[in-house]
Amino acid sequence: MRRSTSEAATAVVHGMHPTRGYPVTWRITPVPGRRGRAEFLVEQADGMIEDDDAWYYAIKTVEVVTADEARELVDAVAPSGPAVRSA
Repeated sequence: MRRSTSEAATAVVHGMHPTRGYPVTWRITPVPGRRGRAEFLVEQADGMIEDDDAWYYAIKTVEVVTADEARELVDAVAPSGPAVRSA
């Protein structure tokens, strides 16, 4: 089975919540932006989620951010180097 372009480009970031201090998983996927700007769909769920089925059923918050905001998120979550993998 072949992945869609967005699935292949999704980055999974595991880290600690920047203000609350518990494990959180983020999935960051590029989406077409307005006026040619890069934008990213950021999904966040509590816990260190590595299983796709668990991710599917997890309660998530979702927002669209700019490239700079996505970069700032990754830096804030894991300042010593993010634990990032492709989905």
